[in-house]
Amino acid sequence: MNRRLLLGVVGLALLAATAGCSSFLGPGEANPADLAADESYEWNASADAYLEVNENNVTAVYRVANRTTGRLNATDPTIEIYTRDTLGTEQPEELSAVQFRYPNGTRVAFREDDGNATAVVTYPNGTTVDAPDLMTVERTRDRTVVGLPENATGRLGVTVPKNGKQVTTPAYVGGRYEMVLPERAEVGVPLLAQVRPGTDDRRSIDGQVHLFWDDVTAESLVVRYYLGRDLLLFGGLAIGGSAIGIAGAAYYAMQLRETRRKREEVGLDVDIEDDDRDDPPPGMR
Repeated sequence: MNRRLLLGVVGLALLAATAGCSSFLGPGEANPADLAADESYEWNASADAYLEVNENNVTAVYRVANRTTGRLNATDPTIEIYTRDTLGTEQPEELSAVQFRYPNGTRVAFREDDGNATAVVTYPNGTTVDAPDLMTVERTRDRTVVGLPENATGRLGVTVPKNGKQVTTPAYVGGRYEMVLPERAEVGVPLLAQVRPGTDDRRSIDGQVHLFWDDVTAESLVVRYYLGRDLLLFGGLAIGGSAIGIAGAAYYAMQLRETRRKREEVGLDVDIEDDDRDDPPPGMR
């Protein structure tokens, strides 16, 4: 019996070791094909962090000079990007289409070569040069570490996955933030939406809601939104629930009146006036 118990414990340990990125066997390497994926970023945004929410992912551009994670020195700079699971444990974020852009327009991106990701520099005139050590991506047990070019003052573009209609992201850089929600997305109804911390400005630009924070000092941002059809569905359910409640109350009142009528018919609810109720009991008069 002890041998079976030991085998069960060993099997459970192996299952835990191979399940997910948080196992003690390590998170695994970043996927070269994902790193080399092509994506268009809003490099000219005025915000220090510009996030565009799409159906299945979020494209983000960060001004690396304002970063709050990683090594902040100029000679070996990094930025650490991560997410949190339902228990609040940090997990390395799955990055794709990782790119870096200098202020003069020179861009650093990845190219997949024989299962490896190689950094490639593309100058404004179109000339390209391989620079394997200029930018790197490594995954640790709890964070994805992006090695940045030395003395970099540009912007980092990354794409991260998203599930559902909520975006929760650590504040990787300080300063001004702008988030663009998908088309037909809204955050106006508190029961269906959440924006934390509260925004300093909110506008609709070209049919999309833009959220603005002047100076983010919070540890993370949380935005839950809804689509127009969700509001219609919620309103329909609310109206339907109210109608059912009213109908139920009316039916209950009707049944109560019917029960009362039947009791009165058999004399159960007839009040009998006893004129002699003040007289003493028989035998004591």
